Amino acid sequence: MFLEKSELKTVGLDEIINKIINNDDAIVTDIIAESIDVMKGYLFQYFDTLAIFNATATDRNLTVLKHLKGIVLFEIYARRTKQINEMAKLRYDEAMLWLEKVSSGKIKPDLPPKLMDSDGDGIPDSEVPFMKLGSRKTYTNGW
Repeated sequence: MFLEKSELKTVGLDEIINKIINNDDAIVTDIIAESIDVMKGYLFQYFDTLAIFNATATDRNLTVLKHLKGIVLFEIYARRTKQINEMAKLRYDEAMLWLEKVSSGKIKPDLPPKLMDSDGDGIPDSEVPFMKLGSRKTYTNGW
């Protein structure tokens, strides 16, 4: 698994997490799986999400891991009504902003690229082009 419950200790206290989930680790496992799916939705366009989330131990991308922890912690805290930890909210917002920038092509993290079949032989052989999207500056016409 890409992220284990025990690794959440870098972003939250075990005692608080266990209290929120009533010591049911299956809840955390489900939240991790759901959060990975959310991240895949943002990353699939340009990156090989299978390779990213099948990585283990030191092969994992630390930025992806950091943002996944932030999303998971927020979702755990959201189980408590009206009392979401402010730091958890900040981490969640930071993670979602990062995902939006990656998805829109504004930043390109060091992740395994998604490959496409460019020569029609059925074997993926070249990277999906990474496009930085934005708008052109508008100029006012004098006429």
